[in-house]
Amino acid sequence: MRLLGPADAAAYQALRLDALKRHPCAFRASFDEEAGQSLEEFAARLEADVIFGGFCDGALCGLAGLEIPQVRNKRHKGVLFGVYVCPERRRAGLGAALVGAVIEHARGRVDQLHAAVVITADPARALYRTLGFRPYGLEPRALKVGGEYFDQELLVLPLDGQAVPDRPADR
Repeated sequence: MRLLGPADAAAYQALRLDALKRHPCAFRASFDEEAGQSLEEFAARLEADVIFGGFCDGALCGLAGLEIPQVRNKRHKGVLFGVYVCPERRRAGLGAALVGAVIEHARGRVDQLHAAVVITADPARALYRTLGFRPYGLEPRALKVGGEYFDQELLVLPLDGQAVPDRPADR
């Protein structure tokens, strides 16, 4: 497990495209959008973004990223994104290790970590709960793939020791 860099661009591109092709309703980007990007664009993304890779027998087989907004009033919260483990390596703890690496990297950089997961992705939802994420909402029709809509559960993990209310106070 390690932070990926531009030298990992080819492996990252292959695994990311595999993820988008196999699970189009699980990601905000589409296969068609990213398949048209060059290797240099993937390398630039790895230089700019925080993306961890999990390796098995020397091959990249899992991904998880952290996005921290640049706008001042939102810099206190990070967003977990792009979590994927290739099918043959699932249920072996790699997903938990990748998300754990993002959590540890985010600690001290942001006060809370957010995630969104399609409500039909029960294994991912269970993993996030095991790692301490709590649901705080549901975004109906969050993604539209083809003509089909997918709802996403919204999750938060406090990293600063402050409790997150079960629901926002009425204002």
